[in-house]
Amino acid sequence: MRPCPQCQTPCDETHKFCPSCGFPIGKVAVSPDDPLLGRTLPGGYVILELVGIGGMGRVYRAEQTNLGRTVAVKIIHPHLVGEENAAARFITEARAASRLNHPNSVGVIDFGKTSDGQLYLVMEFLRGSDLARVAYDEGPLPFRRIVDVLRQVLAALFEAHALEIIHRDLKPENIILEPTRSGGDFVKVVDFGLAKMRVEVASPSITSPGIVCGTPEYMSPEQGRGDPLDGQSDLYSVGVILYQLLTGRLPFEGDSPTQVVLMHLTQVPKDPRSIAPDRRIPDPIAIVCLRSLSKDPRDRFRGADQFSDALADALAEVEGERASLRSVATSSIKCSICGALNAMAQKFCGECGTPLMTGGSRPASSGGSLAPMAMDDERTLPGLAGRGQPPQRGGLKLPLPLLGREDDLAWLDERRADARSTLGGARIVGDPGIGKSRVLREFLTSCGDAGDIVVEAGPDPAWAEVGYYALRRTIRALASLPDNGGVARDWTAATAEARRGLADIFSQRLPDKPGELNANGTGGRHAVLSPDDRRFAAAEALRWSIVRASERARGRRVIIAVDDLHHVDGASRNAFADAVGEPPLVPSLMVVTYAPGFDPGFPASAAARVLTGVPVHLITKLFTETGTKGVPSLSGARAISPLYLDQLLRFTREQGQGAPTRLADIIALRVERLPADARRLLQAIAVLGDDATGETTLPLLPNEIDIVEALTLLSRAGMVDETDGRLRTTHPLMREVVLATIPAAVRRELHSAAAEVSENNGAPPEVLALHAYYAHNAFQALILLERVSGLAAARGDLFGSILALRR
Repeated sequence: MRPCPQCQTPCDETHKFCPSCGFPIGKVAVSPDDPLLGRTLPGGYVILELVGIGGMGRVYRAEQTNLGRTVAVKIIHPHLVGEENAAARFITEARAASRLNHPNSVGVIDFGKTSDGQLYLVMEFLRGSDLARVAYDEGPLPFRRIVDVLRQVLAALFEAHALEIIHRDLKPENIILEPTRSGGDFVKVVDFGLAKMRVEVASPSITSPGIVCGTPEYMSPEQGRGDPLDGQSDLYSVGVILYQLLTGRLPFEGDSPTQVVLMHLTQVPKDPRSIAPDRRIPDPIAIVCLRSLSKDPRDRFRGADQFSDALADALAEVEGERASLRSVATSSIKCSICGALNAMAQKFCGECGTPLMTGGSRPASSGGSLAPMAMDDERTLPGLAGRGQPPQRGGLKLPLPLLGREDDLAWLDERRADARSTLGGARIVGDPGIGKSRVLREFLTSCGDAGDIVVEAGPDPAWAEVGYYALRRTIRALASLPDNGGVARDWTAATAEARRGLADIFSQRLPDKPGELNANGTGGRHAVLSPDDRRFAAAEALRWSIVRASERARGRRVIIAVDDLHHVDGASRNAFADAVGEPPLVPSLMVVTYAPGFDPGFPASAAARVLTGVPVHLITKLFTETGTKGVPSLSGARAISPLYLDQLLRFTREQGQGAPTRLADIIALRVERLPADARRLLQAIAVLGDDATGETTLPLLPNEIDIVEALTLLSRAGMVDETDGRLRTTHPLMREVVLATIPAAVRRELHSAAAEVSENNGAPPEVLALHAYYAHNAFQALILLERVSGLAAARGDLFGSILALRR
């Protein structure tokens, strides 16, 4: 027997999945030589297998269990843990790298220390090959490909240097290439293990002058001398890499590392054209290379942006183009996603619908494209109405139609038919992306067409489990109350308990004496109720509102739908469960959806249905009927999650083949490859929740961001929707994955800005506590979480109270 890494339930050695929680325990390797395999780190990262060993630590493939997402975990070598300088340098790596938020920089999403003192950091998992391996396997690379790769490297460095972060160890092994649909490369710069922030601190420097760190073959002269460094040192290393890719040799080679360093300090590199005459290295590119290797930093390029532009202009000159690569050609522009040529007047690619961003002056490309992003001084968010989906090949439109759910809808119709004289309960259970919300919406549409009164509720927009949010919304809609819940005269025929519940839910005051009202129509005092009494009163208020709705329905049914119940606040959940447990005697039905493993507290009489994937034969039939071509292979699968199929099709159209087999990994990969502006806007929307607007989003974004193009791209990629001026991610799982991919320091900054915006807008304490918690504002979070815990306990929400205290 061995314990499950997720729930600790004893599992048999032959089990492939945990019988208690379903964790794929069979994937966890067990090795007596590596005790880290199978271990769960703080944050729920289960280590699965060793994938590499470096100078600072060991790199493992791991799973983020709450999302089922693949990540990489780097753990410092045990023999270095006791060395103060090494441990401090590792923490510096984590803090520096987690500030980087560029598509071409590897994202550090978490870091910390295990219970036994082992330091670790969690990064996005890369599936490509390093530049050294690619150059070795493929031989001399074409000049255009060299320029493309290095411009993406320089794009990553441009952001890092703007944050005063220096890589200090750039070399081909730290540049990862992933193939793109157009046949190019998507570049990731990894291992800021020797990074140093230039900001001076009072504590002694762990990479102080006189201490030489890095790889000798790629060191700048100033790095070899142990001088204080700036971004020029990284640009010199890029020049060494350029020299090596052009000639197949390093500019300086010696018998020892010391000799190599001295050569960097004293010798002038030979002209690459004379080293590799057979390569016919173009003069413009050779001149750029030699300038980047100047001994004096002042003789090199001023920054990564100038270096990138010089490479682009050199290649444009070589290829005989009149315009630089920033505009590609005067008559056409190449799509960065599918490679198709489009007229310069087009705003979107006619082949795949990607926005064609022309003009501007970005320092370098990202995402494998040589065309830079557009700049726009207008920081406004136009509506998305009329933009629609991008042109799609083969006739199959996204989002996909509802498929293979006839039996599930028939089951819901039966539950509706059974609800003739009392409130019935129906539960739809399924994994994220299985289609619970889609089935529920289809059912509610049919109920509305039949004349039923339909009321929908769900989590609060900030996903902070704001107390009574879902219950308030439900009661208002059922009883036709104003937003503030109305006054006592609006609560016709409500019992004393229901009135207490309504007053509590809507923060109203009861009359001091029976029939006595204040000028505002409410009353002069709060009723003092125990948590159990408040819970009972809230359920009574809900029952009263259901009866009120039934009176308006005139014999038809009242349908209450609560989507994503597992994200609804505990006080509202209690009221819903209590109403179904002791139902009002009117024809009505409450349908809820939630994820497996969640206990809604409903009685056993409330029927449940577990949704499964769509059968592959139905998907194949749909492809055939619509004439869809170039679809990904679904061989070996019996059923597919609808959201997985949607994301798989989008990934295939954007990136080509090689999609991950897991839903969260596909979403993460799509997010990680977004252009920088779109990526930052998506992150801001995810942090704010489902009620983000242009006004609330702007404080979370850099001033230079091109919001118009970013929002257009996100809309056409099916990642962001707009309703009544509110921006939101298209699926809760999309939001969760986006949040999980935000680098740690960046996420803290975003939540800190969101906390200020929320406070200015008078947000509830639950929202403020959530942002303070993730912003690592410990003192404020402590005060707010204690308050949230007290409020939850007073409402009878024991689980919510405990969760706040645990945080």
